[in-house]
Amino acid sequence: MSYALRPTLNLNASLGRYFKIPPSTILGFRDERGTRLNSGSSYIRSDHAVAGLEWLPGKATRFTLEGFYKKYANYPVSVRDGISLANLGGDFNAIGNEAVTSTGRGRAYGAEAFFQQKLSGKLFAVVSLTGFRSEFSGADGVYQPTAWDTRFLGSGLLGYQLGRGWEVGAKYRVGGGAPYTPYDEAASRASYQAVGTGVLDYSRLNTRRLKSFQQLDLRLDKKISLRRLSFDFYIDVQNALLTKPVSPPTYTFERTADNSAYTTTDGQPLRPDGRNAVPILLLDDDALVVPTIGFIVEF
Repeated sequence: MSYALRPTLNLNASLGRYFKIPPSTILGFRDERGTRLNSGSSYIRSDHAVAGLEWLPGKATRFTLEGFYKKYANYPVSVRDGISLANLGGDFNAIGNEAVTSTGRGRAYGAEAFFQQKLSGKLFAVVSLTGFRSEFSGADGVYQPTAWDTRFLGSGLLGYQLGRGWEVGAKYRVGGGAPYTPYDEAASRASYQAVGTGVLDYSRLNTRRLKSFQQLDLRLDKKISLRRLSFDFYIDVQNALLTKPVSPPTYTFERTADNSAYTTTDGQPLRPDGRNAVPILLLDDDALVVPTIGFIVEF
């Protein structure tokens, strides 16, 4: 629905209900006897409500301010852990490769400001800023932050035509810290040799948060148009600010300098229960700049 408050000011609203079949990793999961345990899983349901203002001061300029609320039902919940799959993050190699129930609920709500300047001269731009909350419940019915509950997201895309086919552009993205679950120290220490990784403490589900994220990408294009063909030669530089990546730490045991054995507190061989190990949390802190040179041909 859209209602014109002024010739350049509109009040917009929408309401929708959507259904999505669960992923194949859920529907195709079989137990050790070959029985498909999740074949009766329900379609995931999502209800969306959006309302806001749209201001059109010119033919090429657009501002919007919207609020939204999304409600989810029949979301998959792990039988083993009683946790919504939306709250597990990236610790599973294949999300949903286990027995689940279609009993989870979820909600996401917030507001977004959006600006768009279409190309009418030499400049174009798109900027958005969103503040939100995203929470899902497991078997206990208690809402917990999802793996993508970063609380805010911002992005900006700017382009400028220099003339004679030359064009420069920049893309900037920023986001809050995503939640993650800390490790269970005792369980991780005792089982690390067997499983090769730490054991998460789901009693403290998503109680920690990563640092905020940002990235700046730059691009230079040279476009050549012929009668039947057009060429676009470009240089793209990703992460121009040398921003370090943000990801949950990895649990491991400290190793000796020559990497031949584990470091121990008593100088003796590592015990089966890991009591004399030196646990550490590794962080991926390599800031990478990724340059790309390429071309596009259109005909």
